Parts: sequence; C-alpha cells; structure tokens
Amino acid sequence: MIVSKPKPSALAALGIFILICILVGLYFLQISVREGGLWYQYLGVFILLSVGFMLFLRQIVGYKIVSIGDNKFIVKYPLIGKRRELKAMQLVSWKEVVVKTKSAPFRQLEIRFSDFLLKLTIQENTSYEQVLNYLKKKLGKKEAT
Repeated sequence: MIVSKPKPSALAALGIFILICILVGLYFLQISVREGGLWYQYLGVFILLSVGFMLFLRQIVGYKIVSIGDNKFIVKYPLIGKRRELKAMQLVSWKEVVVKTKSAPFRQLEIRFSDFLLKLTIQENTSYEQVLNYLKKKLGKKEAT
C-alpha cells in the first residue's frame, strides 16, 4: 500500500506565510482602530486578512492523504472528515504534467476518474515516485498523452 500525504516542509512554509499575513493584517487593524488609520492601512487589513484566511481554509479543506494499492485509491480528508474510495476500473486516464522552471521542474500527476480529479505534486506530496511507478506498471494503458 502506497501512502502519499503532504510534505511537512510544504505545510510549514505555507503555514509561516499564512501566519505572517494574519499577524501583519492584525497589526494594521490595531493601528487603524487606535489612530484612525490611513487608506493603505485599511487596504492592507482587507488584503492580508483575506489572503491569510482564504489560504488557511484552503489548507484545511484540501489536506488529503491518498492510499493506493489492491486496485483501489482511497482519498481521505481527515480535517473535514471525508473519505472517498475509488476502484482502478473507475480510472479514466492519468498523466504527468512537467513544467520547466528556473530551479527545478514542476511535476504534477493528474489522475482522472469518472467523477473525480486527483492531483499530486512532487513538491507537496510524499511518495510521488512510488505513485507514478504504480500507475505506469498497473495502469499504463490509461496514460493520456
């Protein structure tokens, strides 16, 4: 059974960014309430708190653990209490998307089922190579070009 979940380093980096957005937004809010604030402080409050809370919600809702094996794909969303079990025969196609960037290529697996799209990236998920090898070995005929 292959288990792929978010890398702790990716979660930590995004968590630090979210924390900075919210703290700076709250600082601008404190200044605005105390001293009457200038227009750019109100704008900073709105933008930073919006971005911080939206990214936080995206992380909570999008946190997933994918288990693959025995011709089954199990996708668990533990923070929202949702679980989805998909059979390999429901798989319509899969493909690896590679985008060349300056530092390292961005690689993403798009696994398309009849009613669900699962995306895994090498930068954000563990066991990416094992998942790719499993798909090539067991479901190579369904690879989209």
